[in-house]
Amino acid sequence: MAVSKAAICNMALAHIKQTKTTIANLDTDTGNTADQCRIHYDVARRFALADHNWNFATKRVTLADVGSPPATYTYRYDYPSDCLKVQEIQRLTKADVPVPYLIEAVEDGSKLSILTDMATAIGVYTWDVENVALFSPSFVTALSWLLASDLAPALSGSEKIQESSLTVYRNYIAAAHAADSSEGKADDELTASWERARI
Repeated sequence: MAVSKAAICNMALAHIKQTKTTIANLDTDTGNTADQCRIHYDVARRFALADHNWNFATKRVTLADVGSPPATYTYRYDYPSDCLKVQEIQRLTKADVPVPYLIEAVEDGSKLSILTDMATAIGVYTWDVENVALFSPSFVTALSWLLASDLAPALSGSEKIQESSLTVYRNYIAAAHAADSSEGKADDELTASWERARI
């Protein structure tokens, strides 16, 4: 079966032994099972995405300066609207130490902002990926188990099934982290001053 939102929901339903009703189209199907999948799918997807710095869900963009930083920082940047988790502020070179930053709400509480001393900052972050074609197989499996744990109370009525599904999710997400981290090779972190001085 091709990966789709419906396929992930059907995997989750199978995990909790709820296979009498399956999902053909998550956006249009009717009934309690579809309603419960719609309630929980996006929340579970975002939770699993924020659980690791996934390669397929990493973006870097030049941040928009919104001004009015507090006295302890030089710049206040807009928190990207599709950001689930800021991973880092991009350094100028690999010899540089990580750039300090802080996430806080703007003064009127209407949105989040990123405080830092880096000029023309580039944010590296986990974005809110909805296109399931970008999901790795290991992420799909882990997400289906997290969704299963969310669906279990309403559809199975069993807290034991919910707890066991969450345990399986934790095992699968750890394996998915390892698989994702093995793809590609980042520059080694330079921590000693003499290492940075050689660059």
